[in-house]
Amino acid sequence: MHGEHIQQQPRSRTYLSAVIAAFVVLIVSLALIFTFNPARALFTHQLAATSVEKPVKKALSKKSEVPAAHVPHHGKTANCSATDCVSLLVNGDLLFHAGLWNQYARNPSAADGSAFDFTDLFASLKPYIDASDIAVCEFETPIAHRGGPYSAYPIFAIPPEVVDAAAKVGYQGCTHATNHSWDQHADGIALLRQEMQDHGLQQVGSYTSQDQIKPMILHSADGGPSIAVITGTVSVNGLVPDEDWMIDRLRGREDPHHAADVQRIVDQAKMAREEGADLVVFAMHSVQEYIDYADSWQVDSAHELADLGIFDLIYGAGSHSVQPIENYNNTWIIYGTGNTVTESAPAERISNNQGMTARITFAGYQGDRASWHVQNIDWVGSANMRAGRYHWCSLGEDQPDGPCWSAQQDTAIRNRLQSVIYSKGADPNVVRPWKLNS
Repeated sequence: MHGEHIQQQPRSRTYLSAVIAAFVVLIVSLALIFTFNPARALFTHQLAATSVEKPVKKALSKKSEVPAAHVPHHGKTANCSATDCVSLLVNGDLLFHAGLWNQYARNPSAADGSAFDFTDLFASLKPYIDASDIAVCEFETPIAHRGGPYSAYPIFAIPPEVVDAAAKVGYQGCTHATNHSWDQHADGIALLRQEMQDHGLQQVGSYTSQDQIKPMILHSADGGPSIAVITGTVSVNGLVPDEDWMIDRLRGREDPHHAADVQRIVDQAKMAREEGADLVVFAMHSVQEYIDYADSWQVDSAHELADLGIFDLIYGAGSHSVQPIENYNNTWIIYGTGNTVTESAPAERISNNQGMTARITFAGYQGDRASWHVQNIDWVGSANMRAGRYHWCSLGEDQPDGPCWSAQQDTAIRNRLQSVIYSKGADPNVVRPWKLNS
């Protein structure tokens, strides 16, 4: 028995060694499977989810944390070429002289808002504003207190009922950085700002407090795209404001303030973006009058601003004349919109009696700065009279209210304006005559 036991011992050791080897192979195999098999990652992820991800999943299930689907906003654009569109209406100076405001006088000394009624003056413009998402006016001059006294050129204080009419016709805001902004000093700026505020209108360009200095951001309906307007004037007619910051300026390169003016403009543009504006435009106010071309300050200043790459559009007023439209460095520039309403000038300054209203349609995607571009610029010429009375009157081919001066004269002026507008090579597929019902 003892011998048999000695003979069987090696076999037991062999059997044990085999079992141990098989176990080692199994362990190694499992390790390899978990190392190279993707199921391991899934298994690990499931384990982690059990202890970490469950609370996160619960938070994400809350309705407030789920991003809302983007709702396209085409605004009033008939054929929007992108996800979102917004249209901006701009036009020239509201330039009032006594001969104009006296035609609309009711009781000039009344201080209750009934001294003048300019509703009919703007009545024919209203359908064009109604066909646009946002409308901005150019307030050339200060206003007087209700009941007067009033004054015209060279130091203006016009009836404040102009503000009433501007709000009633549908403007949402107005620029007021012009060569006449300081005519009534700080009191005039404060008075206009208060009247604007009382009528739900925004104002940019003149200030009585540094806290007021910010871009004018206008919103389209139903959460649609917003447009910020920044402005600057080359001149204040030699007057000197109490503080340089009280009027937005854009002086020429030869002026020692030029660099500071441009930096202030850039800072306001950045502020507009930070506050969520989808688009930022600049309104220039020039001072060389009655010309049908862009002067050297206009071209140089507009090109300098366009080269900054921060503006989606540049447009201007101040020359009291319609001027060209240009695409420079992928930025559209409308150099001059003439006068929206004004008293008639003599024949040698006949361009004073004409204007242009432009509707600029922007297309893009809210939240994507680089996606925005000008889809179309629709323009319509205007006369300052109709049937011998001061009245905004369309010179468009459709002329919804009939002739302004006469069919022959209207056609001649329309053709002249067209030659001016396209003189810098504007693409007619983008820049188009505006037919109200198109």
